[in-house]
Amino acid sequence: MSHLESLLSGCSMAKKVVVTDSLFSMDGDFAPLPELVKLRSKYGFLLVVDDAHGTFLCGKNGGGTPEMFGCEDGIDICVGSLNKGGGCQGGFIACSTRWKKLIISRGREFMFSSALPLPIIASLLAAVHVSKKEGWRRSLVWEHVKYFASLTKLNITSPIIPIIVGIEEAVLKAHRHLHRSGFLVIPIRPPVVPANSCRFRILLFPCSTLHICE
Repeated sequence: MSHLESLLSGCSMAKKVVVTDSLFSMDGDFAPLPELVKLRSKYGFLLVVDDAHGTFLCGKNGGGTPEMFGCEDGIDICVGSLNKGGGCQGGFIACSTRWKKLIISRGREFMFSSALPLPIIASLLAAVHVSKKEGWRRSLVWEHVKYFASLTKLNITSPIIPIIVGIEEAVLKAHRHLHRSGFLVIPIRPPVVPANSCRFRILLFPCSTLHICE
């Protein structure tokens, strides 16, 4: 945040945009959204949050990371995926009516693509209903996070758990060993992650028993 503020304070442009993930997909840590909202109030930039990995997973109603941090009103545009926590297809943009009109009229993706099929829309509405009414599913995920942390003694803060191995040869060797042992855990290698930071990316799901998969 100190680095971002130094960039903002030294920027002479009248219109500034800050874009961030909410829950980082390869490291499993959260962006400090409350601090970003404070900087937004101070410097007046447009704050865009990609909540692809937080939607349906975080917040009392599954409203995502902004709901979890209680700072929805401080975010200008929130985008996300519907094929992760929602189990559907497509994505969404949550914004003001003014931004909505601009995006629909100028966004190339809207000009050159069709609407989502009705069955997908119906399944999404069902996912929203389940997210609001069956919060135990979300609670179970976070119980798995605590349980996994207690088993491994790892300092984890989300259901996305990176196990850093290092060089590519080492992570492939470990992958083969795990696969022979009955665990399919996909190795993550460059260019997805920086060199010498190859890893396993473990995700926890709301099942009755603990399952680990990529």
